[in-house]
Amino acid sequence: MLVHKYKSGSVPHTDKTQQDLLLRQTVEYACSSSPFYSKKFEEFGIEPSSIRSISDITSLPVTSKEDLQKDNWSFLCVQRQMISEIVATTGTTGVPVFFALTAKDLDRLAENERRSFEEMGVKAGELVQIAVTLDNLFIAGLAYHAGLRKLGASVLRTGPQNPGRQLDLLKKLSPDAIVAVPSFLLHMAKEAEKTGISLKELNLKKALLIGESIRAEDFSSNNLGRLVEERWDLETFSTYGITEASVAFYECASHKGLHAHSDFVYAEILDDDGNPVPPGEPGELTVTTFQVEAMPVIRYRTGDITFMPEEPCECGKNSQRLGPVLGRKAHKLKLKGTTVYPGAIENALMQLDEIINFQIIAY
Repeated sequence: MLVHKYKSGSVPHTDKTQQDLLLRQTVEYACSSSPFYSKKFEEFGIEPSSIRSISDITSLPVTSKEDLQKDNWSFLCVQRQMISEIVATTGTTGVPVFFALTAKDLDRLAENERRSFEEMGVKAGELVQIAVTLDNLFIAGLAYHAGLRKLGASVLRTGPQNPGRQLDLLKKLSPDAIVAVPSFLLHMAKEAEKTGISLKELNLKKALLIGESIRAEDFSSNNLGRLVEERWDLETFSTYGITEASVAFYECASHKGLHAHSDFVYAEILDDDGNPVPPGEPGELTVTTFQVEAMPVIRYRTGDITFMPEEPCECGKNSQRLGPVLGRKAHKLKLKGTTVYPGAIENALMQLDEIINFQIIAY
């Protein structure tokens, strides 16, 4: 049985010794409980007892989305009757994969987001509008709702309603913060302009923006982020979540990268050959989960390209930190020898008012 070490309601300082222990627990648990990892470790001749510290993690094999797609339920470590919820990836890069969560996993998910909202400055008793879906096996909406409830905040579960409905609720109920996709907030801003609603007269002070990057590589707001901030006159926070890890990295008030909750996840940045890249260099984000009961993953290659900043964060935290996601590995383009991701093209087009919609075709 997996032993949960975190204390609900706390923001623990996780040092290397604690992460060494969490990694050992994860490896031992996955090897004994997961058919996939039991077979994988046997194939590679790995004894769980040989993994003693985080520095040993590079001796473990990586896990891919193809592994999950090939035999999804071989990752399950618990009896079916222990499953409380099933979530799924969106399937944008192929066949979607399903992930089970136990009651303890759901509590871990809620705790992850409780801490993140607390770092945003959201307080108990404040009202937060969730303008992203909470259904269709989508883990993010579930996580935000659970995290806010755990924090003691009040929640408006609007989901992806049309912009007019969202604005009407913003006017009538005056939430303090909103969770939304940034481009959707721009659609709402256009609707407000058409209907004569002054966004700056609303009570909104903060926005947690998901699904699209709002930061440039130097952590300044990119064109999309600037457009949202200018039109809404509020503070924006970026986040990056991974369904397969039941975890999200969060932006603190310094807005200098995405922090990890170190007792929930360990991150690596790897090159195409699976080797760690130097600090500050881009590569594929690879994650190992801690304290996951139903379906832990070890050295899971996410397919997302990012980097780990060299300089410490101004907030003083020493946890692992990611830069903004530069793009998907599968979507990488080569233009005259230069690597270009579609997100960079989207960001350039976003600043042109004359463009209402667009499609990128690469060949």
